[in-house]
Amino acid sequence: MFEESLMWRKQREKISLADVFKELRQIAAEEDYILEVPSRQDRPNPFADVIDDFSL
Repeated sequence: MFEESLMWRKQREKISLADVFKELRQIAAEEDYILEVPSRQDRPNPFADVIDDFSL
């Protein structure tokens, strides 16, 4: 039981991905940094090209 308690405590202490993103947003705001996201472009998709060949 004690070991399970210690394991639970360790898991609770781990930093979550949400915490990391929160910290990154805070740093970006402090540094007045803006992430430029390029426009999305279509790319070839062989799976989509052959899926129409199959009938259900």
